[in-house]
Amino acid sequence: MRGGRVSVVIPTYNRAQFLPRALDSVLRQSAAELCDIVVVDDGSTDDTADVVARHGGAVRLLRQANAGAAAARNAGIRASDGEFVAFLDSDDEWAPDKIAAQIAALTTWPQAVFVAGASVARYPDRDEPRVTDAVPHDVPADFAPALCAGNFLFTPTVLVRRTALDAVGLFCPTLRRRHDYHLWVRLACHGPGVYLSRHLAWFAVDAPESLSAVRDAALRAELDARRGLRDVLAGRPDCLPLWRRAVAGYLRSLRDRAYARGQYRAAAAYGLDLLRYAPEWPAAWEWRRLASAAVRMAWPRVAAARAEGGGR
Repeated sequence: MRGGRVSVVIPTYNRAQFLPRALDSVLRQSAAELCDIVVVDDGSTDDTADVVARHGGAVRLLRQANAGAAAARNAGIRASDGEFVAFLDSDDEWAPDKIAAQIAALTTWPQAVFVAGASVARYPDRDEPRVTDAVPHDVPADFAPALCAGNFLFTPTVLVRRTALDAVGLFCPTLRRRHDYHLWVRLACHGPGVYLSRHLAWFAVDAPESLSAVRDAALRAELDARRGLRDVLAGRPDCLPLWRRAVAGYLRSLRDRAYARGQYRAAAAYGLDLLRYAPEWPAAWEWRRLASAAVRMAWPRVAAARAEGGGR
């Protein structure tokens, strides 16, 4: 491990048109001399390799078969040796003093295991500042309870001590989405973080997820990431009620969406699962919704049996 160095891990997949902006934002850092950039090409079929080659020896390229962003980030971490690890997606960019401010924070507070901060979401039609009040700003804090309630950390703002990654493990490759959130909670359970009030990065956001199937996939991804934290939170009983409440919220949303579409088997399954996580006894209407889903799920079989029996 090279002391003082920052390994900058940039996974990419067919984003060659955006990659130069991300790379330039690293090379323009006021602390650029400390940054070792690793681009992990996750099976691209565009000219990603040519884009990286134009930056000469300032950027190292790794190539792998498509395995998802978590696996690509892990490959970049394993192939680097900086004392700190920072993350940047190929369509995002950093503020010029981002790395310098974060290294200063971790130097000031050696007990902190990671540092993040404010950012700007870049939508197709607008920019939207993202600043949280879930944790104190500019001082070390316990992030675990707030993160169990909901995610407020954005990947391009996070810088981590490598020793912390060695302790908690890397990104979970079985999570195709929300693997970043899964890691943030594990880090927060390992030690304090620092949230800087200053703007550190811009991150790209696609158009709002309006299609029903896309929205369902996002909800299931959130649910999967949170369910995977059960064992991690065994040592943080203070966080468990918040965690259960968050899991129950996603189950309720999926149950209601399935019920509204007439997918009663799925609605009943989500409803039964909800009984394991809900922090309070379900309301009467929730029992009625579960019973209704079960009846509606069984009704086609009942109707078919009646038809076969001549309506008796």
